[in-house]
Amino acid sequence: MARKILFAVLIITLAACGAAPTSTPTPSGNQVDVEEQAVYTAVLRELYSASSYVIMEKTATDPGGAENTAQTLDYVLQNMHDVTPATAESFQTRNDAAYPIRTDMDLGVEYVLLSQSGMNEIFGQNQSGWEIFYNRYPDAPGITTLSRVGFSDSFDQALVYVGTQSYWLAGAGYFFLLRKAGGNWLIDQKVMTWIS
Repeated sequence: MARKILFAVLIITLAACGAAPTSTPTPSGNQVDVEEQAVYTAVLRELYSASSYVIMEKTATDPGGAENTAQTLDYVLQNMHDVTPATAESFQTRNDAAYPIRTDMDLGVEYVLLSQSGMNEIFGQNQSGWEIFYNRYPDAPGITTLSRVGFSDSFDQALVYVGTQSYWLAGAGYFFLLRKAGGNWLIDQKVMTWIS
């Protein structure tokens, strides 16, 4: 009799475990890197379709720096719809400071990373900075800054900032909301946060 009761308890326990809701698995660091590169590729292709890029070596969310992330994100969320709370939180958490951009990304095109000291060397005290820049990087659309990408828990929504300065008073910064469909990242919405 005791064996029958024990067997019945075991069956009930296993059934209860099988019926428990499953949580979204935490993505690996490698998965985040791969998806982030895919988001960058989709946005850069949409913006410029350039054959090469000059990207600042550290992330940013706007020209004001990481300390303005929360304020900028509030503005963006007021002007975008259907951004999941998890996507917004992920974006803010992943952009709490400036982070190094990976040197080994696969963006489908060539890119170079530009340090702040390299930028100062080109533009510091020099009115011909943009001429020097385009002599060195003739195929680039300017100097591009990327944020880290915020993702939804289900990894089917992404939020990213991309800004590009292409001359002294020519540039703009945008937040892009993307959705993943059929294995590809597609731009759903964009909000401009600055222009010069």
